[in-house]
Amino acid sequence: MSGLTRQQKWIIGLAVGLLLLGWVVKTWRLAEPKPAPVEQTAE
Repeated sequence: MSGLTRQQKWIIGLAVGLLLLGWVVKTWRLAEPKPAPVEQTAE
């Protein structure tokens, strides 16, 4: 990565960070138990 400019390194770091964040959120949402659906009553 020595041939990249400072801005290019920043963009690549941001993209990798967003990918990691998305992977973490996806994993967390799959691991969490789904809440029971709330029944709405018509009154």
